[in-house]
This record gives sequence, structure tokens and C-alpha cells, in this order.
Amino acid sequence: AYDAVRDTLSPAELQRRIAAQAPGFALRSITYRHDARQAAHGDVTGVDLRYGMRAPTYGRAEIDTRTGAITEADYMPGRQGPWFAAVTSFFTLHFGSFGGAPVRWSYFLLGLAGAFLFYSGNLLWIESRRRKERKAGAVTQTRATRILASLTVGVPLGCVAGISLTIAAAKWLPADRADLAAWHSRIYYLVFVAAVGWALLRGAARSGSELLWAAAGATAAIPLTTILSPALAHGWSHPGASRLVDLVAILGAAGFAAMARAARRRAVAGPRDSVWAAPAIATT
Repeated sequence: AYDAVRDTLSPAELQRRIAAQAPGFALRSITYRHDARQAAHGDVTGVDLRYGMRAPTYGRAEIDTRTGAITEADYMPGRQGPWFAAVTSFFTLHFGSFGGAPVRWSYFLLGLAGAFLFYSGNLLWIESRRRKERKAGAVTQTRATRILASLTVGVPLGCVAGISLTIAAAKWLPADRADLAAWHSRIYYLVFVAAVGWALLRGAARSGSELLWAAAGATAAIPLTTILSPALAHGWSHPGASRLVDLVAILGAAGFAAMARAARRRAVAGPRDSVWAAPAIATT
């Protein structure tokens, strides 16, 4: 943002002076501010791939917009003191904001592994309980087991659908909205809560295939919105990265669709004493 406040430097001149003070810092934005206490000042954001960043995708610094001098660099990569550099390293590990795309995709795969750990752990508990109790006769699933099974379906698939839709929404929501992050949170939690509620209402067997189809549709919305609105892809600064995200989304949507069909077959033809069984859906 640039207001022609008297005696402030132009964005181009500020960029030149910041580059002279912090070589390697690639400027992303300049914000001009003016108030009675500090007069003309502002802040800049940018990246320096040689160092970790405090935010997920950028570092920041405060500047004097009249002289171009960097007045506060505690969050600026490459110009931090030992304490702030140490704290930033924890943020860098949390966000995966180091090592470029390979590290970010590794974090993505680790996230999938964590979700699978939740799912497989619950699944093993439910199935091992059923096999153990079968020795004593027919198994009647308890309400606690049914609830756990529903959450096992609703929580991971709600996460998948919510994240997929908020990624797709990034290409439609105006990038200059002040409450952009809040909108992404609203979209995610609305979908997540709806998926968990649906799983609890319908049961694990019925909602399993239904929510997998929903996850497939939400994930397919990522490449679909790229096709429908190429001019609105302001959320993607790197076309190559966007194409890779779209490709992974296509593969993910196809995988969820295949799992949805398998979940329906299990519900119809699986063991009758399983919490995943719902033979009645064969006629619906």
C-alpha cells in the first residue's frame, strides 16, 4: 500500500535502499503507515532462502519510509540477533519453511502419516475387540464403539474435505481482504464440524462411503477451480507449484473415489457383526 505522504520515498526507491542494506532479501510487500507518535513509517515482508523465516512464507522488518532505514529487524531473516534467531528456528521447524518444496512436500506426507496413524489405531482396536468377543458368541457393538467408529470416519475425512475446500477457495477469495485468514478458518471448520456431525448421525458404515465421496469432490475442486478460473489464481505465486498441487489433488480425488466404492462394498458384504456393516444400504 502506498500513500503519497510528504517526504516519504517511493516504493521503487525503498526497494533499492532495502536491497543495499539486506542483500539477498527478496521483497514481497511494502506497507506505508503514518500516525502522530511515529510519523511516517512502515513495514516490509520478504524472503531470504538462506535463512529460516518467522512466518510460514515470509519474514518482516520495520522501516523508516522517509529514509529507507531498517529500524527493527527482529523478524527479518539474516539480520536477527542470537535470541530471535533461536526462536525463529522453532517456527521454521513448525511451518516447514526451510529447504524449499522438498521439505514442504515431506511435511505433507508426514501429515498424511499422522492421519493414518489415528485411523489405523482406532481400526485395529475396534476389529481386535470384535474378534476377541466373537469367541464368546455374537458380538453386539456398544454405543462407545459405534461412536469411536463414527469419529474414526468423520474426523480424518472432515479434515481432508475442509482443507481441500479452503485450498480451492484461495483462488476465489479476494487476496486483499483484511480477514482472509478468518474466511479460510470458517470454511475449514464449517466443513469439518459438518462431516463429524454427519458421521455421528449416519453411523460409521453409512457415512464411510458418503464422506469419502464428499472428500473426493472437495479434493477435485482444487484442479477444477484452476480450470474454471485461471485468471483468479492469485493465491499461487509459482505456476509450477500450482500444477503440482493440482496433480496431487487429482490423484487424491481418484483415490478417495476408489476407497468410497470399497467402503460401500464392505458395508454391504462385510461381516454382519462388524461396526462397519450396514446391509440395508444395498437397497438404497
